Amino acid sequence: MYYQISGQGQPLVFIHGFAGSSQWWRGQKAFFESDYQVLTVDLPGHGQSPWQRGTLAEMATDLYDILKTLDLQQINIVASSLGGLVALELYRRIPEQIHRMSFVGSIPKFARPSTSLGANSAYPAGLDIEKIRTLSEQFDGDYASILDIFFRSLFTMKERESKKFKDLKSLRQNEPVPRREALQAFLDILEKTDLRDRLLSIVCPVQFITGAEDYICPKDVMEWLKEHMLHARLDFIDGCGHLPFLTKPQQYNDLLENFLIN
Repeated sequence: MYYQISGQGQPLVFIHGFAGSSQWWRGQKAFFESDYQVLTVDLPGHGQSPWQRGTLAEMATDLYDILKTLDLQQINIVASSLGGLVALELYRRIPEQIHRMSFVGSIPKFARPSTSLGANSAYPAGLDIEKIRTLSEQFDGDYASILDIFFRSLFTMKERESKKFKDLKSLRQNEPVPRREALQAFLDILEKTDLRDRLLSIVCPVQFITGAEDYICPKDVMEWLKEHMLHARLDFIDGCGHLPFLTKPQQYNDLLENFLIN
């Protein structure tokens, strides 16, 4: 994995999500590196990391190797979307080294069975399995256009009309495009992964930050998490979709900072 490290203090590790990169955390890096040692990574096939097919456990092992090389102890983990699954795998491996965990737009199981198949689940996840498979197939067509449409879908209409979103479009134009094979492999992970049983093993403080209008992590599933993780902190950011740290970085940074110091 490609990584960058800067700043001084307790380690603060940022893991991006599906179709993202370490550059997505630039607003957090600038905010936190004066008080923390900030580490950002590119997942396989994203940003500047080459593509190599692997499991979540193998990605967590790669990240652990970076932590070991840099001799980072008692780390704080911040993970967006699919990056949260990598974080949960990392916690399983080194629970004693993780001080706090903060998830944004991330849940332990993203997919719910398709209602058209007669499935009935008490877990109100936001992604329908059939839609995940359809998106994977669409990536075999006009990849750039489908990727743009998907990216736009992660934000509310109000967010898409903001100056921040225009800046994000410029940012995406200047960073490497995620590998098609990586996104299709990650969609398969999103469809099949269920790490809900890992929640009971987490003993460190946990925070979930979610855009109030995030269709991938709707409020129903966040309430489910609250019932099953009584010690977890839940924060919502109004007017935001799946990536509130990009469109409302100051509000997001304040919530994360408050969690880290209290």
